[in-house]
Amino acid sequence: MSISLPQTGMWALYAREVKRFQKLWMDTIFNPIVSIGLYLAVFGVVAGDRVIHGVPYLAFIYIGLLSMNLINASISNPAFALIISKNLGTIIDLQLAPISPWRVGLAYALAALTRGVITLFVGVLLTAWFIPLGGIAHPFLLLLAIALTGIQFGIVGVAFGMWAKNFEALTFLTTFVLQPMIFLAGVFYPIDSLPSPWNIISQFNPLHHNVNLLRFAVTDYADGNPWRSLIIVITLLVAATVAMHYIVKKKLRAE
Repeated sequence: MSISLPQTGMWALYAREVKRFQKLWMDTIFNPIVSIGLYLAVFGVVAGDRVIHGVPYLAFIYIGLLSMNLINASISNPAFALIISKNLGTIIDLQLAPISPWRVGLAYALAALTRGVITLFVGVLLTAWFIPLGGIAHPFLLLLAIALTGIQFGIVGVAFGMWAKNFEALTFLTTFVLQPMIFLAGVFYPIDSLPSPWNIISQFNPLHHNVNLLRFAVTDYADGNPWRSLIIVITLLVAATVAMHYIVKKKLRAE
């Protein structure tokens, strides 16, 4: 079976993005591992032998931290690459390439997923040995949750990278939007332990459902109905894909 030019171009773009972030191994691998290690050291000392609904606290926040790093890596990889491309003028390569807008976005999103999975794998490899995990409760669901989360935030990163004009916008996104949402996503504590109205607000936080789904897949514990979280994650992925296609199409024609 022959492969059409647009499909070949999409995978070539994906390969280019993977090769690009492989050169930035300090940012891709080292920084997330240091971040996880510092959080675990601090919370391990503070929390001691605390248990949350039968799950050791270190295991509870460990899954949250891995989720946080997956989300950060997935959203920042395409956003950073596209903002650089626009500032250097190399965005013309995407304008001239015979690849449809949704394939351009998908290539960047899959590269973001690849970076997120690599970061996740190395992080687990170097840190899981001192975390009290009793195994993986739902292995298939875990793989599905990782794939959905990585692609979802990769697509969000593509849309934002196409829309943003400079790195100040990316800094604003990560500092004033993404970080508060992460802290209200149940990464470090169950959302039902938050005072009102923050416990209610957290249930409308999109990131909470990704963290909730990943934590349930590993520990069998969830802050809320994990299947509702799965439906919400899939719905948001579809919505983000539609929005991303529109933004990429509009910006590539306008650049």
